[in-house]
Amino acid sequence: MILPSAAYCTIAQLSLYGIRAEAIANVDPSILQANIGAASDVIDSYLRSRFTLPLLAWGSDITGACAKIAVYTIIQARGFNSARASDEQIKAAYDEAIHWLVDISNSKATPNVEDSAPASFPGQVQGGGTVQVSSYQPRGYTSQGNCHGGAFVGRR
Repeated sequence: MILPSAAYCTIAQLSLYGIRAEAIANVDPSILQANIGAASDVIDSYLRSRFTLPLLAWGSDITGACAKIAVYTIIQARGFNSARASDEQIKAAYDEAIHWLVDISNSKATPNVEDSAPASFPGQVQGGGTVQVSSYQPRGYTSQGNCHGGAFVGRR
């Protein structure tokens, strides 16, 4: 079961990041909110490969991307007009947001987020203990990094 995502922007932020307030003044707020929800789902589809959802906090980078994606879908519903310069700017902003999300998914960009993954520290388990690995037969690996070959080669 997929839980509904957080809305990464508000109706007011649509005009802050994506479109003049007058351009959407006559659009039913429930339609605006539905498009924000859909845009948030799109963002989650890219973030899911790198972060544990739901996000606990996010920055204006995610908010701006959400607004740009939502505004584009709102304009598509109205009827996109490539002859209108403002529609082309909205499309360019949408393309930029999607490209950035692809970069996030491919680990080429990192958004300002706090995900819901539990905090972890290498070499420690919850409660402050340490991890100890053992096996029945010696494999030639040592804790000092003087490995005798094999897959686990490293230094401390």
